[in-house]
Amino acid sequence: MKTDLYIIETLTNTHVGSGDINFDIIDNQVQRDSITGLPTINSSSLKGAFRELFEEKEAGKLVKFIFGGNREEDKETNDTTHGNYNFFSANLLTMPVRSNKKFYFNAISNGVIKELLETIENFDIKIDEELVSSLKNLLEIDTINPVIFENINDCIIEDFDNLSIQNSLNETIKNFLGEDIVLFNDKDFKKLSLPVIARNKLENGESQNLWYEEVVPKKSKFYFCIGKPDNLAEYDKKEKIDGFERRFDNEGDKVQFGANKSIGYGYSLVKKVSKWVKII
Repeated sequence: MKTDLYIIETLTNTHVGSGDINFDIIDNQVQRDSITGLPTINSSSLKGAFRELFEEKEAGKLVKFIFGGNREEDKETNDTTHGNYNFFSANLLTMPVRSNKKFYFNAISNGVIKELLETIENFDIKIDEELVSSLKNLLEIDTINPVIFENINDCIIEDFDNLSIQNSLNETIKNFLGEDIVLFNDKDFKKLSLPVIARNKLENGESQNLWYEEVVPKKSKFYFCIGKPDNLAEYDKKEKIDGFERRFDNEGDKVQFGANKSIGYGYSLVKKVSKWVKII
């Protein structure tokens, strides 16, 4: 099996719901990793979004090869064929945070970087070596205070006004993580809260149901892996693999994740890392 790394950049606010019943002030919470507590997109939600995209645009044979049979649609045959692609959950990479000097900074933490590097190593993912080296260099930085990588006086990020300043990041890391990075320690990173939006159902102009919904803000980034067969004949590879690859090379493609599609939630850009990270 060959494993590739992909990046999701949210273009609009996104709510991939946990489905859990809770009695907190927030009625609808996003999915979170069971260990880190950070926002995530579970593999089943991820695969479902990709399947919907491909069912709209691709032939049925390619859909079945990638995702497997659809028992609901193929009731007569009760098709339970397994797909040939393995989808892994998407983990949070960066998240926009407010500042008094810029519209936002892109927040990341030591633990997020470590987990990403472990994923790259564990699945033997082939990406730019300069990127891997640059990520490892970030782990050497002292993050007792949040760290920015440009000299800005009196900068405040969220509630943090005591910031450390480091030299500018190289272009490879900027191209991967984005501009205006702020590096947090894990404890402070986990304290950063997601936006909560009040939703209301109106009937004849009167409020019938007010609820609160947690969202992952636009401009957030996630990373995830897809495992693919690597022992196909050249003809099968061209027909069954390359069609998927082309969609996420170069400029990537838009995928909608989670709920509230009708009000613009969940639209994201997906790119394959190994095809666009390297600076030439």
